[in-house]
Amino acid sequence: EDKTEWGDKIGWIYGSVTEDVVTGYRMHNRGWRSVYCVTKRDAFRGTAPINLTDRLHQVLRWATGSIEIFFSKNNPLLASSRLKFRQRIAYLNVGFYPFTSIVLVIYCFLPAWCLFTGSFIVQSLNIAFLCYLLVITVTLTLLSLLEVKWSGIELEELWSNEQFWV
Repeated sequence: EDKTEWGDKIGWIYGSVTEDVVTGYRMHNRGWRSVYCVTKRDAFRGTAPINLTDRLHQVLRWATGSIEIFFSKNNPLLASSRLKFRQRIAYLNVGFYPFTSIVLVIYCFLPAWCLFTGSFIVQSLNIAFLCYLLVITVTLTLLSLLEVKWSGIELEELWSNEQFWV
């Protein structure tokens, strides 16, 4: 494929860090359908980062590509009516997820700020706050379990993935 027009002719996207996502988005935006295919044997095998430096480079590359999608003509908000609502939400999530790091940084520095200034965000823990927190936690856990059930992966694999973020 290198130095040929084959990829252009069939619709591959070049010049993007996340060309796979952009290709899928454009296919869905043109009304194509896609299916999730699970084979008994792995159809493709890739290599995963084995150290923190490589992992951080990978996440930075993905984040850069996602921001590129969000601020380009491939933004799902600008999509045609052929893109279904759930697809639009999924592609919005891909484009918006790097911006959640801003909230994460604030969340990490908030406890130190509270300790140094003596002011706290939650003045007292009342039952309404705890119920709200419980509902959010249970909802997110159930969503994760539904994704596991739908994707067909084992709970052990999910647990390994969750441990990665600790």
